[in-house]
Amino acid sequence: MRIFFALFTVFLMELFLVSCGSIVPQQPLITNETLRPAPQVTSTVKIPLEINLSPYFDLVDKSLPKTFKGNEEQCDGVSFQYYFIRKPLLFNGVNKKLSYQILGEYNIRANYCAQCSSVFGSDPFCLTPRIYVSCGVGEPLRKLEINFESEISIASNYQLKSKTKLISVKPVDPCELTFFKYDASKLIEEEMSSYLKTLESDIDDQIEKVDLLTPVSQAWKVMQESIDIPGIGHLYFQPRSVEIEPITFSKQKANININMELSPIFSSDSIFISKPSLPVLSKVPSKENFNLPLLTLLSYDSLNAIFNQEISGMVIPFKKKKIIISELKALGPVGKQLLFKVDFSGSKKGTIYLLGTPYFDQKTKEISFPDLTFDLRTHDAILKSAKWMFDKKLTDTFRNSTKFDLTEQMENGRLEIEKQLNTKIEYQKGEFVSLSGNLSSLNLSDLQVGANELRVIVNIEGNLSLKL
Repeated sequence: MRIFFALFTVFLMELFLVSCGSIVPQQPLITNETLRPAPQVTSTVKIPLEINLSPYFDLVDKSLPKTFKGNEEQCDGVSFQYYFIRKPLLFNGVNKKLSYQILGEYNIRANYCAQCSSVFGSDPFCLTPRIYVSCGVGEPLRKLEINFESEISIASNYQLKSKTKLISVKPVDPCELTFFKYDASKLIEEEMSSYLKTLESDIDDQIEKVDLLTPVSQAWKVMQESIDIPGIGHLYFQPRSVEIEPITFSKQKANININMELSPIFSSDSIFISKPSLPVLSKVPSKENFNLPLLTLLSYDSLNAIFNQEISGMVIPFKKKKIIISELKALGPVGKQLLFKVDFSGSKKGTIYLLGTPYFDQKTKEISFPDLTFDLRTHDAILKSAKWMFDKKLTDTFRNSTKFDLTEQMENGRLEIEKQLNTKIEYQKGEFVSLSGNLSSLNLSDLQVGANELRVIVNIEGNLSLKL
């Protein structure tokens, strides 16, 4: 009985609407279809990061003593004392190794006793006159060259790990105390080497204080920021994981390749994207250029604005009749198709609904709805009151009006995105990072009807770099 009453009510409503000259069929039910997931392609962005190490080298230099003193006193044989003063450390990075050169000057005083003796328990004393000699005293200091070398690696917590070794101690100006055939250069080399080896761990401690976490965190933060593409939309890179390739050095600079795995999204409207904290280092597949499936969201509001630029106010003649299109509006999915609502006036007024399956032509770069046609209820309503609207002219008009060529938009989008990839981004107040990159291609590969937007998968290729 209730079913009969409901059907009778619908019949009376449709009869009333027909008698009033309006077409207002019942709207088809919007569905919530499960969309195909975006293709999971293992792809990364390689971000070359250049860090100026000069400030850190200054800290290493300041942490090491500027002067060194040593002595050895004995009665028999040679006693000596030396003094060494160094110049600022010279750092030079080549490939995977970091070298340090210390240039300095020294002097040495020595004395020689051929034989010592003690009498009745007294302290030993020299039985012969001591011979005193010096080198670099009362004359220019003698020169000495010291070389260290460090191998640098990176721990999973972004901390540098250093292994420093003393490579050589080379007297530039030999200092031979020929009076008693004593090579003071050899003495200073041995003494300095013994002392300098204790500095290896000190140098390591200072190198491991180099702050790598901050620049990587800055790069991570920058990649989490949306890039606004004027007149087009918003690009979200969404970094997920990080790998750092072995550091290479060039003079005072460290060159670091950061590989970031991304899940990028492009949206015509601003959307909320969560920003996870920087993860520990992991293994990320490495590529020179990125090749990523970009999930692109084209909101129906944006599409409707495009559609209505052409069709709103359009007059479609039918011999002695006509209809005037007030608005065409994409509403949402009905299965795999997109539901359109059209409000019109003229010889007839009212609303009709159409359904169409989106299609992208790779050659023409056009999105269209080639099967766009009246839904069943609209078909029945027109059949009852306005058969003349079944004219092919009407459906052709709607199909043409919902077709849009993406060739210019995609190229403009590529150029605009590329422009925004070559700019400075403020990641915190007064702090900027230089972003540079290019897009070599941008191609659409998949198209789906979402609840609030068309979901398009666009493959983008290019490269990207950051400079702090």
